[in-house]
Amino acid sequence: MEPLERVSALIALMRELKAVLERENALLRSMGIEELRALQEEKLALADAYEIEIRNLRRSPEFVGGLEPEIRELLAETTRELQSTMRTNVTALAAARLVVERIARHLAEVLAGRPPSGAGGTAEVVPLALDRQV
Repeated sequence: MEPLERVSALIALMRELKAVLERENALLRSMGIEELRALQEEKLALADAYEIEIRNLRRSPEFVGGLEPEIRELLAETTRELQSTMRTNVTALAAARLVVERIARHLAEVLAGRPPSGAGGTAEVVPLALDRQV
């Protein structure tokens, strides 16, 4: 594969992974659980392909050094954008996990007949509405 073709393929892969991560972030905010499940396979395949390409680039640093400056800058900018989206994704995943853990812990305590953590006195039944936004 020619250097320009290889970089173009890598940039396309990075943009596709970024788009999937952005969709996942939106689904995490809206708690679109079913859609999240469907997206995981695509995310995993793209992440694996990205990891392989980055590993290959690290083995041949002269490849990037030999690119035209404009192409190198485009690759660097695309990398920065993907990394920023990845950081946002990690934060969103951690927040969603925390919410799920707290709800599970609360439900387990209630089902065990104990007042939920942080609650004093006796337990009482209260209506509960969950907003599917994180």
